Amino acid sequence: TLRGGTQTQGYAMALFRALVGATVLLIRRSASATSSPASADGGVQAQLGKYVITGAVRGPSAFRVRVLPAGSAPFETPMVDPSVTDAASESFEGDDGPGIRTAFGSLAIAADGSFTLRGPGGEVLTRSKPLSDASELQLSTKQKALYGKGAAPPDALTLTCDRAKPLVCNRATYTPYYYSADGYGALGAVNSTQEASLPLEYKTNGAHITWAFGEALELYLFPAPTLVGGTKAYYDLIGRPAVLPRYAFGFGASRWGWEGRSYMEDVIKKFRSDEYPIDYFITDFEFFATETDYNFLPAGKGSYNDFGWNPKLFDEPQKQLAEYRRNYNMRMAGIRKPRIGNTQTLNKIRSKGWVLPNGEPGGGYPPEGHYADKRCLDFSNKDVRFWYAGHMAHYTTEGVDFWWNDEGETNYWTYHFWNIAESTAVGWKAPGKRFFSLNRAFTPGMARMGAAVWTGDVTANWEDLRGTPGMMLNWVIGGAPYVGCDIGGFNGDTNGPLLTRWMQVGVFMPIMRVHSVISAKPHWPWLFGEVPARAIRLALELRYRLLPYHYSLAHKLYETNEPWIRPLAMEFPDDAKAAGIVTQWMDGDIMASPVVRQDSNIDIHLPEGLWYALGAHPKASMSVVVQGGQSFDYNASLDFIPAFVRPGTVLPLAPVVQHTEALPGGPLEVQVYAGADGAFDLVEDDGETTAYSSGKVRKTAFKWDDSARTLSWNITGDAEAAGSKAFVKVFATLFDKDSRHILESEPLELGSAGKIHFHQRDLLP
Repeated sequence: TLRGGTQTQGYAMALFRALVGATVLLIRRSASATSSPASADGGVQAQLGKYVITGAVRGPSAFRVRVLPAGSAPFETPMVDPSVTDAASESFEGDDGPGIRTAFGSLAIAADGSFTLRGPGGEVLTRSKPLSDASELQLSTKQKALYGKGAAPPDALTLTCDRAKPLVCNRATYTPYYYSADGYGALGAVNSTQEASLPLEYKTNGAHITWAFGEALELYLFPAPTLVGGTKAYYDLIGRPAVLPRYAFGFGASRWGWEGRSYMEDVIKKFRSDEYPIDYFITDFEFFATETDYNFLPAGKGSYNDFGWNPKLFDEPQKQLAEYRRNYNMRMAGIRKPRIGNTQTLNKIRSKGWVLPNGEPGGGYPPEGHYADKRCLDFSNKDVRFWYAGHMAHYTTEGVDFWWNDEGETNYWTYHFWNIAESTAVGWKAPGKRFFSLNRAFTPGMARMGAAVWTGDVTANWEDLRGTPGMMLNWVIGGAPYVGCDIGGFNGDTNGPLLTRWMQVGVFMPIMRVHSVISAKPHWPWLFGEVPARAIRLALELRYRLLPYHYSLAHKLYETNEPWIRPLAMEFPDDAKAAGIVTQWMDGDIMASPVVRQDSNIDIHLPEGLWYALGAHPKASMSVVVQGGQSFDYNASLDFIPAFVRPGTVLPLAPVVQHTEALPGGPLEVQVYAGADGAFDLVEDDGETTAYSSGKVRKTAFKWDDSARTLSWNITGDAEAAGSKAFVKVFATLFDKDSRHILESEPLELGSAGKIHFHQRDLLP
């Protein structure tokens, strides 16, 4: 698994083991179709015309179908985690041909080259037509709409599609993956690229799903009866998402156009003095260069320093960053571009063949034009990665905490291999440090390295705010569990209400950060008036109260591969209205329903059952209960953030702190919403290193017994894993549908176990 500090050599060895251990069976080309039974190592094969078709188990919950021209070598896609262990299987002979059977289903390949995918109960999920020489593979289906494609602004408000072509560009990522309600998911891979896209496409007409792939195809198939199960199986294959460092679950301030050291330090001090919680700031070009390279010719410029510091902002970089951490608990990230601007460096790397022939696609989606031609690094070359890591490593020593990777759509795989190079550099200088980066697009599997993503250069308008949740949900299903955005909008000037509502959306996103173009007013809360500033502070305080909740959900994601950010369609598959909603979503057990309209009106749909209004808002003074199975609308005040939970929800909350280093900050509050039994596992660790991956975590299992009205807990794992950041005291807050009052217990020592009991007599009318 690729995580912070992983060496390029380690990745190469893992990939080698995967290649050697892969079930790949090649046979001689013959004039007629042939089929062989399952082999001793679990694979099946057939040949039809020029193609050899092989089937095997790959990973814990997938089958791999390889379609290769006879005699050609197999390939491994970067999307698949090379360290995954293949599930146990057995061979069989059946009506569909020879096959392999596992606990999650079976795959059989017939002599005519067709294959049949069945679920664990033997039910047919899909059958392929016999393969022709047309480089197309057709699968039977009953579905006209598929999940998982990714998204761009034009389709951000829908979760399904009837076709997709893999692409990365500013404001768009499309993946070669889908989940079909036929009961399975599919991931396609080819061994070539078309710059920022793949020569691969799928589409459905409701009777057949057609994959067009050129010369060779790897198709991974995941039997799964639900969208939840299909997404988990997909993540099983592309790799467990690394747990990001704890500060990543806070808030960050970014802009293009930091004016100088004094301005930068004034902003940092203002966030602290005015008590807007924050953990990091992000700098653009100006951190390392005195000019941008957008107008550079292919020859570059002799005075440009690609790997330095701009003394206007950082005349003492190592000393400054240490002081910002020590005095203000602020971390710094810098922008990176996947290209070179210095003439001498360009001459050197061109002589080695390390530069891509193309440039970066211009504009948004769809791309328009190109720039930085013949200056972009080919990160698929391991020598390029090693060279780049060597030039980047000093930044880690000097105090840069993570990287903001921009304009990396030079090739479909640039972001993937670029992150390998960066994580290598971090590992050289800070072994065991968690790697974290924020990228403008993604390819499936990057999250296993600690790579997050943001939705590109959105515009400061209500339309792009409304599309933000849908972009996030589509990208999560498509393989990116950690998604953020340019809160307030990158292009154009925002305003107080728009920035406030966008911040409220960000509370319930995995990554929360503001960003703006150099010509716009920076998105600092105090610049937009007293009322928006106060509402933004409340949103940030809620974000930081949710820190133990979100951080624990990230650990659960790492352990189970089940994303905690989920569309309502995933959570409520039988609710027809919920299936089409993307402006509400599940943040773990919380249904986020923020305002995304300029008039502050909101349309809310609550699925069947009882719902409580989330009581984490500072104004909460009573239990508010709403009956589900209905939709309603109302006008929300600027500081109100609509969110709901179901009975049985157990929600751990921190006190309001100004940064993650201030944790625990006081007793842990555990909110309980009565009406059903419930549970939640609070997970704590050091927040900085990869020690969690070897089990150095402390887990507190909270359980609510509704009939006994008792919250109990038991602590397991490494008691010292979180050090001084561990919670030592706890109190419970009870919300009950039978009482308007909110009940609160006295704080208790957590110890190794304990319980809090609420008496029935405590309920007051």
